[in-house]
Amino acid sequence: MPDHDAHPLGEKPGSQRQQVERLKKTIDESHGMWGAGDLKYAVHDALQLPAPKGDAGKLGELAAAYTAAVGQIDEIQMKVERVGSQHLPDAWTGQVGEKAAEVVKASADDLTHCRDALGQGRLHLTTLATALSEAQTLHGQGAAPLSEALSLLHEITVAGAPDLVHWDDDTMHTAHARAKDGIKSIFDAAVKAETAGRAAARELNALAGKALAGKFTNKGLGAADKLVLADAATAGNQRYGSILTATDVTRAAQFMDKMSEADRARLDRLLAGTKSPEERAYLMKALAAGHGYDEIKAFDDLIREHADSPGWLAARISPVQLDATSTQTMDTGYQGVQWTQGNHGTCVAASTVTARALVDPLFAFQLTTGGHPGDPQYDNGKAAKERWDQETNRVYDTRGWWHRMRDGMTPWESTDVADDEIGKHTGTEYHTVDLEGADQRKDVLARVEAAVDQGKPVPIEVKEDTWLVPARHQMMIIGHRGDQLEIYNPWGYTVWVSEDDFVHNHMGGATKGRLPVANNVSMPE
Repeated sequence: MPDHDAHPLGEKPGSQRQQVERLKKTIDESHGMWGAGDLKYAVHDALQLPAPKGDAGKLGELAAAYTAAVGQIDEIQMKVERVGSQHLPDAWTGQVGEKAAEVVKASADDLTHCRDALGQGRLHLTTLATALSEAQTLHGQGAAPLSEALSLLHEITVAGAPDLVHWDDDTMHTAHARAKDGIKSIFDAAVKAETAGRAAARELNALAGKALAGKFTNKGLGAADKLVLADAATAGNQRYGSILTATDVTRAAQFMDKMSEADRARLDRLLAGTKSPEERAYLMKALAAGHGYDEIKAFDDLIREHADSPGWLAARISPVQLDATSTQTMDTGYQGVQWTQGNHGTCVAASTVTARALVDPLFAFQLTTGGHPGDPQYDNGKAAKERWDQETNRVYDTRGWWHRMRDGMTPWESTDVADDEIGKHTGTEYHTVDLEGADQRKDVLARVEAAVDQGKPVPIEVKEDTWLVPARHQMMIIGHRGDQLEIYNPWGYTVWVSEDDFVHNHMGGATKGRLPVANNVSMPE
């Protein structure tokens, strides 16, 4: 038979933290004689909640295994570094010697990254295990006061109503106080477990996203080629961040497998003849963006003279720099001229154009140099800004004729241009997700971070905090580091915003104090 004191409406769905939060609100607000029934039902439901799920002991064992692996990699890494620091055999001269040195360096770098990643993974697992153990203990501490409260409530109620014969205000007061103590312990446990779980998932997903070499699943590239390409993406000049992303690697492998034998042979020769890992990585990024061999070859002809200059390449092909070390606002643009929408209502178009430059190296190179690198008539900041303006206006003019009587673009127009300008080069389609509360923003956060970690920019619309018709503005989430999101604002800069600011509508840090509300994001799927 069902418990006669079970809540007639049953338990509402949601995460454990959300369930506890609802019960806590009911318990906190259930006062006096006519709150006794609600209090009793809420206390009963709270006692049925399981402790936060997870096995802290197994997480600790996994962290210990990571520790052992770090020690083994350290030994191998030191041996490889010794090879790199000594002279290679005299027979390895010229291009053969250069390629051998690349592979040895890439091997040492990859082992270093692997060791560091495992070390960070160990730290995150240990932190999660500790938090989970503490949360489960805290949850258990809530049972005694809740049970005491339920026992007292049984004395002064009948089913869901106060027992007028046995009613006692002091008993109700004591039961309410004990129930509040118990539910607070369970709520704190749920928050601790959820917070730790989100943090661990965020960090471990980010680490997994950096393991690029293994994502080259096509059969054409050799192990050494994969290693050198991955090293260019992660080791290069850290000032400019990664060249290849997880999405680039996956799509490049897919396109290589689909190539004709003739085009594949020509691409192999082109890659083999590159002057630097960075040049090779940009060619692979162009392939991932959907460009064919002829376009990639023409692109390589334009950059070949400076292919051994990572700074020259990055300035022209990666004009929006994902700076993983800076905490400051950074201007975006080329050669000192900001790419800013000015007073025009073109934020959707402008942010989309810049996002395309992040994922399509040929497009970015055309913006910065006009296809004439080194020619001062084309390769200068003012000319680049004019080309950026032209592309922004081209995208902005895709609005339907019935919308051209007003400024700005609608959310569905935003997703359409994101599909055309960004998704076409990353293999994704966008859809709008409205952000109606802190829980929804918190839930979407992990998906946003996973997307940008994979190299897929995420449009975000912010608005004023007013009941009147609010001003709206689109920016682009382009990077992620720990609990920080890197956001490109088409007012001409990138800025870091915390997860907490995103969740709690404090986005003014990205908009010069204006437009604090995160209204929606366009998710790539």
